[in-house]
Formats: sequence, C-alpha cells, structure tokens
Amino acid sequence: MNAKPIISRRRFLVTTAQTVTGFFLCPPLTCWARKPKEFPLTFFHTHTEECLRIMHTPGHCSNSVQKKIKTFLRDFRTGDVHPIDPKLLDIICRIQAETASRGTIEIISGYRSPQTNNFLCHKSSDVAQKSLHMKGQAVDIRITDLRTRQLHKTATALRAGGVGYYAKSDFVHLDTGRFRTW
Repeated sequence: MNAKPIISRRRFLVTTAQTVTGFFLCPPLTCWARKPKEFPLTFFHTHTEECLRIMHTPGHCSNSVQKKIKTFLRDFRTGDVHPIDPKLLDIICRIQAETASRGTIEIISGYRSPQTNNFLCHKSSDVAQKSLHMKGQAVDIRITDLRTRQLHKTATALRAGGVGYYAKSDFVHLDTGRFRTW
C-alpha cells in the first residue's frame, strides 16, 4: 500500500503564498530577456567619398548589414567585393562604447584584392604580403571625434586583434587576427 504524503492545510496555504509572491518578485525569465544592444555606426570612405550608416548588434551581423558592409568596404581600386569579418564591426562598437565616441568612422582601406595588395607591397615596405585585408579581416580607420592616439590606445587595451598605429598617415589598422601591435 502506497502512503500518500499528508500536507496540512496551513502548509498548503504557506507554500501557495510563497509561490505567488515569487512570481510577483521574480517574473518569468522571458520578461527579463532584453533585446541585444544595437550600435549606430556611421562610415565615410575617404577614397570613394561614400557614406554608410548601419545599426550593428555585436555578436550578430544581419544579412542586410553584411551585404551593405562588404559593398562599402570593397577594393576601391578594382571594385572587387569580398565578405567582411563581422568581428571588425564588433571591435569598432567596443571602441566607441569604451570612449563614448559617436564620431564618423573614416575608412582608409577595407578589403584589398590580391592584385591591389601586391601593387601596394611593391610601393611600400609597410604593406604585408599576406595582409588580412585580403581576407576581409582588416580595416584602416580613424574616427572623427577621437584622436588617433586615443583610438590606438583603446584598441590595444581591448586585445581583440591586431592593432597598428600609423601616426604620420593618421590612421589605425584593426584586424581580427591574433593580438599583436606595431
């Protein structure tokens, strides 16, 4: 014979009251879920003079944003388009969040075709033969409301990828490779 647990009326009322109170104090988790924070990013390409404004959610890059950014960051010399690593946008969002920047991100260089990279390697020793620009994993930028030195310092502190500082040319290289600085 199975013995049924005996619960007193008092215990039942106390447990019920605690449960109901719990729902008022701790609503279901779906109510706590927040929409991921979107960052407005405004770009200006210094060579094409094109502008682009997107909303980017770090950790998630919508298809429409991916399409816009790969076209915007195309090789401006050849017109070649290549997918861009969305982690670059994540890094830029983190830099702007850390510095409270809302300035325009000026693009000096985005994707580079192998032909363009080869051409630039012959012109300058500062261009890497196996540049991450050719994989869509690097951008050269400055931000209008940040000094380039501050941009470099903040990017370096994030340790999110490679960071190069080109003081004479007034830009910072960002990439999604391993952390290193120059």
